Amino acid sequence: MSAPSTAAGMLPALAPAPERGRRNVLLVGTLFAVAAGTTLFGGLLASYFSAREVARAAGEAWVPQDVVLPNVPLFVGYLTLLMSSVTAQWSVSAINGRDRRAAYVALGLTLVLGLAFVNALSFSWSQLGMVAEASRFATTVYAVTVTHLLVVIAAHVALVVVGFRALGGQFSPDNREMVVSAVTFWHFSVAVGLVVWYSIWFLVGGP
Repeated sequence: MSAPSTAAGMLPALAPAPERGRRNVLLVGTLFAVAAGTTLFGGLLASYFSAREVARAAGEAWVPQDVVLPNVPLFVGYLTLLMSSVTAQWSVSAINGRDRRAAYVALGLTLVLGLAFVNALSFSWSQLGMVAEASRFATTVYAVTVTHLLVVIAAHVALVVVGFRALGGQFSPDNREMVVSAVTFWHFSVAVGLVVWYSIWFLVGGP
């Protein structure tokens, strides 16, 4: 009776199960950044509308008479930004389908469309010909649109990092958190752009 018990006591203990790494940490951080950005732009737009009401209550023209809004370049620019959201999501679908070539194309197109928006916005600023502190309209418009431009640039940086890592074959359907996070932030920059276009450009000068 003692032999079996002795043999059982000599069996090696099973190794402990490996600890699972924390998942979606980057995505959660991105969502917190999106929440903070939403609050930021909410405050900026509230300041814009507040300044507009103050100007109207004082009997002042909200848009200076010598300022002509470049509605066509603005519309094309923000439409281009909206299109980039489609190609950004395409990159996630390509990673899910293990199609690296499609992922490269999708990321490249997204960056190009984003740069086209930056160019359109810069051109629109030059057409406005406004100095930032020349009027309440100029000050608040530049405060909102420059901040949005910085968010778009940050989204570009995130996608460039994703692109370099994609070239190294570091992403797969099981390892795509960085791609999803970068694309989520890109969608946020697009959504903010649409709100800015409607709130500032469309309501003031029409499509």
